[in-house]
Amino acid sequence: MTLTSSRTAPADDVAGAVPGQPLARCFGSAAADLPTAHWNTAPLLVRAGERVAQGGRADFDDLFSAAAVDELLGPRALRTPFFTLVKDGVGLPRSTFTRRAVAGNQQLSDLPDSDGIARAFADGATIVLQALHRTHPPLADFCRDLAAELGHQCQVNVYVTPPGAQGFKPHHDTHDVLVLQVAGRKHWTIHPPVVELPLKSQPTTQLGPDPVAGRAPVIDTVLEPGDALYLPRGWLHSARTADDRSVHLTVGLLATTWADVLGDAVASAGHDDVALRHALPLPGDALDVEGFRAAAARWLAGLDDAAVRRLVERRRAGAVPAEPVGPLAQDATARALAADTPLRRRRGLRVRLEASGAERVELVLPDRRVSFPAWVRPALEHVVGEAGQTSASLVAAAAPALDEGDALVLLRRLVREHVLLPAAGAR
Repeated sequence: MTLTSSRTAPADDVAGAVPGQPLARCFGSAAADLPTAHWNTAPLLVRAGERVAQGGRADFDDLFSAAAVDELLGPRALRTPFFTLVKDGVGLPRSTFTRRAVAGNQQLSDLPDSDGIARAFADGATIVLQALHRTHPPLADFCRDLAAELGHQCQVNVYVTPPGAQGFKPHHDTHDVLVLQVAGRKHWTIHPPVVELPLKSQPTTQLGPDPVAGRAPVIDTVLEPGDALYLPRGWLHSARTADDRSVHLTVGLLATTWADVLGDAVASAGHDDVALRHALPLPGDALDVEGFRAAAARWLAGLDDAAVRRLVERRRAGAVPAEPVGPLAQDATARALAADTPLRRRRGLRVRLEASGAERVELVLPDRRVSFPAWVRPALEHVVGEAGQTSASLVAAAAPALDEGDALVLLRRLVREHVLLPAAGAR
């Protein structure tokens, strides 16, 4: 069996994204109402007790804990910009909470200074741990599941607020958020939007010094451990602790909008209509704005449903990040691969199959193409399309043209190309 590889442009399809049920994990049965009654529209608040009454878990300790804060800022030595400190909405100078150290022959200046952080926290500063979906495995898994369920990118920040403090004044976010209360209690005040569904270019600072303007809140409540809150983007909010410190997760839902899809479509407009490929007239000549509008309208009217769906699916596929590979486990699996070794697809990896002439088929990965003989295509389709575990014996049974020896060669290459991962320890 001859196998070759070469570099290529990013692929469009997704394999290996096995959605969990993170929304039900947070909101219980109310998660079913989120797409119709709340998404982009209205807040949703579910108390821990409501979830427990439905057989759910009471807390979010499996995702994060107060002890994890000390670990990340102590022995793990999380580096900036993955952490910062904020007081009254203003970031503290990094020099007050970072220290220098030597790693090998490199000077580092962005490590956490535990003494400085402790002093600032005692003085009322909020600790912000940023983008923990990149550094904390339970949150990375949760975000990958959530992105697969929603079809939108996700990120996670953690906010640790001391007693009697407020990290940020009333503001809106330009993305939807899930607020998961991990420890302590925090009083939230929420007002309807001033700007409906604001974009990144419409931050709270454009609303002036008092965006609330004396309006009564629609939610004025205390979140306790295990409580979950969904806020659409644009809803004004602020939160303050009382006698207890608070640790909560803010899961940002970085939604793809129809404007994003339109931008993707417009990027290819010139390929479809020669009128849109014409150069602008030289300075001083009249602009045919009406002709431009007519050409754009003609192109948009001709954009078929299938093309729009392909653009949407490409965005959704890109929302789920490929899970990281364990280099040692991957190498050991490839070396010791046997007919009954359990393997699974790598979650979030975009991949598709393309014919390459009559005798070859290519597995198209985000950064390369891997070529196989065309007769192994049924086996590749089985592997790419199978969400559960697989092995050489299962592949040989599903694709009769392969015996177990050929299946082992194929699967070993897919392990080496990081398409398949060892199933041991899989969730």
